[in-house]
Amino acid sequence: MKKALLIALAVAAGIVGKASAQEKISITPALVAAAEKEGEVTVQYSNPLDAMQAEVHDFTKAYPKIRVNLERKAGSTGVQSLLQELAAGVNRIDVFQGTDTGGNQALIDQNAFAAVAPANASELDKSARAMAPYLYYPDKNVSVVMYNPKFVSDEQAAKLRSWKGILDPAFKGKISLVEPSFGVTLAPLLYVVNTPGLGEGFLKQLKAQKPVIYLNTAQARDALISGQQPISWGAQWESVTLSYVNQGAPVHFVYTDPTVEWGGNGWGVLAKAPHPNAARLFFAWGMSNAGGLSLQGPKINMRSELTTLADTRSTIKKLSGQPWFRQPKNIWSPDLQDWIKNGPKYQQLWTKVMKQ
Repeated sequence: MKKALLIALAVAAGIVGKASAQEKISITPALVAAAEKEGEVTVQYSNPLDAMQAEVHDFTKAYPKIRVNLERKAGSTGVQSLLQELAAGVNRIDVFQGTDTGGNQALIDQNAFAAVAPANASELDKSARAMAPYLYYPDKNVSVVMYNPKFVSDEQAAKLRSWKGILDPAFKGKISLVEPSFGVTLAPLLYVVNTPGLGEGFLKQLKAQKPVIYLNTAQARDALISGQQPISWGAQWESVTLSYVNQGAPVHFVYTDPTVEWGGNGWGVLAKAPHPNAARLFFAWGMSNAGGLSLQGPKINMRSELTTLADTRSTIKKLSGQPWFRQPKNIWSPDLQDWIKNGPKYQQLWTKVMKQ
C-alpha cells in the first residue's frame, strides 16, 4: 500500500495527532465487570480461521459473558480496510491483529491505537515489544521449508537446512515460491538481501531452478500436498506446518540455519474502540500466561513470546523422536526499521528477478 494513501485516510479519519499517555492494563475484577457489561468485543485478525477460533474458545471459556466477533482481513488489505472505516467515522473494531509490519507501522504513525501496556510487559521478549506501546506481538513466527516426503526424501531434504541447499539440481522444477507481499513471505527475503553471498545473485540462481510462483501460501501448500510442487520454500511458517502434521497430511519440514524468526501478529487496542473495556480485557488476556498457553495449544501451535513460559507444544514434543526433525540451531531476526523502510524495495528486487 502506498504511504500517501495511508496518510490521506488517516487524516480523513481524524486520527492524526499526539499520542496519549501510556496506560497500564491489568486484569482486575473491575475490568472484567466492565467488560462483561459491554458484553462483546470485535477483533480484526490475520491468523488462519481455525487457529483464531481456538484462541477465542479459550478466552470465552474464561469469560463466557463476553461474545467475540471475528473479522478476518489479512495483511495490507486489513490495514486499508481499517483506515477506510475510520475515515468514514465508523468505529466497529475493538482489537486489531496484523501481520503486515509496514502496514502496522503506518497505523501506529497515524495514532490509530491507544497507548497501552500489559501489566506483564517485562515478561515479553524484546522482539514482542518492538512496536510498544501501540502494538505487542505475543507469538513468534518461525520460517520453515515445507516438503512432501512422498516426493522428496528426508535425506534429500536435509540439504534444505542450508540456505543454498535449495539450489541443488535435484530440486529443479519441484519448488514453489509465494510473492513476498506480507510477513511470512517477506521475512526470509530480508535475510536473503542482507546476507553476503546471497542477495540478488542467489535470487537469480533460485529462478534458474524453475520454481512455480503462487499468490498465497495456501496455494503453495495445496501444490505441495498434491505433489505438483513438493517443496514450498520461503513461504511457510512453523505453526501452520505443525497443524498440517497434526492432521496427518504428507508434510515434513526443516529449519534453515540460521532460522528466520520474528513477531507474528501485532495486537493493538483501537483508540476509539466501541467496547473499550472488553477490548482491554481481550488484549491483556492475549498477553497473559493463559493467552500464551492458548497460543501453544495443539490447534494453534505458535510459540509464545513470554520468556517466563516454557514451550509446552505437544506437537513439538512428539516430533522430537522423529529422525527427520531437528530443532533450529541459530536464529536470525529481521531489523524492523529495515523492514519498514526497505521492504518495498526488496519486493521490487524480487519481482524484477523472478518475473523478467
